[in-house]
Amino acid sequence: MSTYQRATLIVNPVAGYALGLRLSQQLRESLESRGLACDVRVTNGQGDARRWSEAAADEGFDLIVAIGGDGTVGEIVAGQACSARKVPIAIVPVGTANVVSLALALPWLPGMAVSNIVEGRVLPFDVGYLPELDRYFFLMAAIGFPARIIRDSPRRLKNMFGTFAYLGAAMRNAFNLDEARIFIDDGSGTDREFFGNTILLSNIGRIGDINLKVTPDTSAHDGRFDVSVISSRSLWDLIVILFRMLTWRYRPTPLMHHFQAESVVITTDPPVAVQIDGEDLGQTPLSARVIPGGVQLVVGNRYRENPDGGGFLKEFHLPWQRTRRGWVRRRLAAVSARFIDDGEDPS
Repeated sequence: MSTYQRATLIVNPVAGYALGLRLSQQLRESLESRGLACDVRVTNGQGDARRWSEAAADEGFDLIVAIGGDGTVGEIVAGQACSARKVPIAIVPVGTANVVSLALALPWLPGMAVSNIVEGRVLPFDVGYLPELDRYFFLMAAIGFPARIIRDSPRRLKNMFGTFAYLGAAMRNAFNLDEARIFIDDGSGTDREFFGNTILLSNIGRIGDINLKVTPDTSAHDGRFDVSVISSRSLWDLIVILFRMLTWRYRPTPLMHHFQAESVVITTDPPVAVQIDGEDLGQTPLSARVIPGGVQLVVGNRYRENPDGGGFLKEFHLPWQRTRRGWVRRRLAAVSARFIDDGEDPS
């Protein structure tokens, strides 16, 4: 028997090649068999999901089930972020990338999703807010190179090639890494200046299932953004930075700068592209602040609020290797250290 009484299922009918619409009926039957009254709502355009999410508590719902991709989840999160009465959000991923579900360590199979919806832990999460645009984001705002990838991955390409559309756009833009002059006011009276091609304003910076951690101290529960400025000048630089993220190695380097802030104002010369949670949002300047505990989300049983260090190599296990002192682990660690050292001062 579920502890929830009434749920609204908000469905994007075109997500996942219309899989969301079919899946919503199965989920409704499964949830109702557990004693949970369900109301299915199908979005017809932008803004529907946000409006229904914001009004959920006033309409008597004590659970929101988001069935769609990251865009649908973003709208539902935005609705709850500006609502005074919070309702937990459970996510069933059926989009292209589904980064939010990866970050929350959510199950992908429908049967497991039902169990997680009714039995999963509910945690408060921070939300990013752009006051000048009245827009919210959950994962991150990205400026420069990542925003150009989103801009060059239109819906028609994602429908044809799925996540490979992002990979193709990344490869095309990796050979055109123009740097901009970056100015950041972090709200503490400190004005920071950099040269770089990427700025990451991270709320959630760790993707648990692939063990990718963007910044060393990233957390969606501390009331602060993790700001990263990346100055990669070549494809090799990008590979080095990605390897650092995978192995959680954050020794000081001129390629990446990191700090934390509760609010920022970012300007660049020249203006560069901006995206939030995979949505193109024009160009800089950008103002943002954190809303602590802005939403409540149902997480998977593997989700960790404050994961300890290590990275991919520390958590890597072969079937015949179960101890930290295994020969394979030591060899991998040695190779990774040499690889990173070689990338410290790229030519």
